[in-house]
Amino acid sequence: MRAAMLVLLAGVVGVAFAQPRVLPPGVGLGTPWVTTSCWVEPRWFDSLRSGPVDYCKRSLRFRPGRIDCLAFSDEVCWALNRDTGDWQQLRNAGREILFQCPEGPEPPTCPRLR
Repeated sequence: MRAAMLVLLAGVVGVAFAQPRVLPPGVGLGTPWVTTSCWVEPRWFDSLRSGPVDYCKRSLRFRPGRIDCLAFSDEVCWALNRDTGDWQQLRNAGREILFQCPEGPEPPTCPRLR
């Protein structure tokens, strides 16, 4: 009987701790960071032979006209910390576009991004 009461009590206490916290109005779980301006920019890849390019090849073999090149874009935003006044640049991975490799110098091989 005593063990059954302890199990029941432990269950009631566990349910009490599992309930979500309700905050009174006006109290938030906000962050001091405010995003101000955002833009999209291409991701650049360095090549010793042809300099920086805004696309890369997926495989080691390069053939112009083959659908094997990738272009990446990133969303870049400025964020302001209201508490400290600090500015920080935030980057989020954007789109990945697969396209036909153009004629011209061989692009660098894409890095392993995942």
